[in-house]
Amino acid sequence: MTVNSVFRVFLIAVVAIGNTNATAHSMEDVEASLNEKERYAQFVEQPAPPFDLTGVDGNTLSLADLNGKTVVLNFLYTRCTEACPLHMNLIRQLQIGVAEEGLSEEVVFITIATDREDVAGTRRNMRAYGENFDLNPRNWHFLYRARAEPPELTPELAKAYGVQFRDTGGGVQVHGVVTHVIDPVGQMRARFHGLKFKPEHLVTYLKAIAKGPNAAADDGFWGGLHGRIEELLQNE
Repeated sequence: MTVNSVFRVFLIAVVAIGNTNATAHSMEDVEASLNEKERYAQFVEQPAPPFDLTGVDGNTLSLADLNGKTVVLNFLYTRCTEACPLHMNLIRQLQIGVAEEGLSEEVVFITIATDREDVAGTRRNMRAYGENFDLNPRNWHFLYRARAEPPELTPELAKAYGVQFRDTGGGVQVHGVVTHVIDPVGQMRARFHGLKFKPEHLVTYLKAIAKGPNAAADDGFWGGLHGRIEELLQNE
């Protein structure tokens, strides 16, 4: 056997080991790996509270309509001048990361306004958010209540998701900041708390849900090594 033949057998063996390693990954492995790197991630598994709300364009959208999609959901108060704009900047970074990973067809972003004020003014604010942060309407929707629905509708929905929006008067709401992840069958899978988590970690998790845990694992050592070895084999 020639030296080149021996080397080729070695490369094939390494690829086989890499493939065996990749198939061992599960969502639990992905979550455990992210837990080591991301202190703001909380992984759960429970039904996501349903919603049926109205967008800026007047069309309604429900959680049931998004069956088959991975959903990134957040709540904000459109008149907020502190945390909420920062949160939307984070959502924009996530949307860019999702697009770079080729996941824009699989992942949908939903933002829900918790304003108790007039519907017309809130919808103007919603449109401004979309324009100011250059959010792509292809896979992002800003939802709110219809005119005839009660002002407490969306704050109560936020509460069902575990986030309190408390009205303190004078156009101020005190609230937490959470980015929720819902899987394609409507199960809540994760909450990323606050504004300090790394967007790339959440994008990795979205990739694991949308494409399978091995897709996220392929971003690591074995994925890179596997690709390089296959290139060498093809060019031999």
